[in-house]
Amino acid sequence: MTSYLLLAYLTAWPAPSSEDLSVASRIVKWIIKQQNPNGGFSSTQDTVVALQALSKYGAATFSKREKATVVTVKSSETFFEEFQVRYTNCLLLQEVRLPEIPGEYSTTVSGSGCVYLQTSLRYNILPKKEGKVPFILKVDTLPKNCDGVRAHRKFQIHINISYTGERPSSNMVIVDVKMVSGFIPMKSSVRKLQEKPQIQRTEVSTNHVLIYFEELTNQIVSFSFSVEQDVQVDNLKPATVKAYDYYETGEFTIEEYRDPCSAESEHRNA
Repeated sequence: MTSYLLLAYLTAWPAPSSEDLSVASRIVKWIIKQQNPNGGFSSTQDTVVALQALSKYGAATFSKREKATVVTVKSSETFFEEFQVRYTNCLLLQEVRLPEIPGEYSTTVSGSGCVYLQTSLRYNILPKKEGKVPFILKVDTLPKNCDGVRAHRKFQIHINISYTGERPSSNMVIVDVKMVSGFIPMKSSVRKLQEKPQIQRTEVSTNHVLIYFEELTNQIVSFSFSVEQDVQVDNLKPATVKAYDYYETGEFTIEEYRDPCSAESEHRNA
């Protein structure tokens, strides 16, 4: 609705007055605060209308200035980055990764014009484990020796699981293994899991492997499969393995694992 209001001010006939543009600027400030880090808004419809309104505002207020607007970002330590925004690059997205999180950063702006500055922080939080967990889940990765190119392109995920609930055995259990970024499961190794009597079936997608168990008891079941690198990704983060009851999805256990030969893992083991 706010974007439609902005369009109304900007389509005043024969042209928006200075008062219209003054009100429009305050509307624009509110709209851009709702924009997500990818440039969109809460829905496709909102994104289309908002971008149309912002584009019209940009056209209405555009002025060709030779002198650049300079935006400086610096930290309390040694980080320093300077952006120059002028009419030749005003539609170009400029960005920089902040090296220390958490950290203290300050920005200064000099010159004249309108500049949109946005910070984006992304993070994942694992659900808290409350009370007694229904499954004992242990995840390990191999190889331990990371010499050679092959060790960095393929690794094995080894999982031990058992049921610790109050019943003699569980309901159907699904183990959902999410892939580390840039890696995909080797389908042949996943198919071999179905040769195990405890495993009912498996499913493979690009970044998940699902293993179905008819039931689990307090006896440990061990299995493993292989993954291989599809796309090289730097700064790899851990991935998760989630075991949950098919009928009682609130009963679950989650563990993390890493690529054993990533820079982060080797640094941890050093």
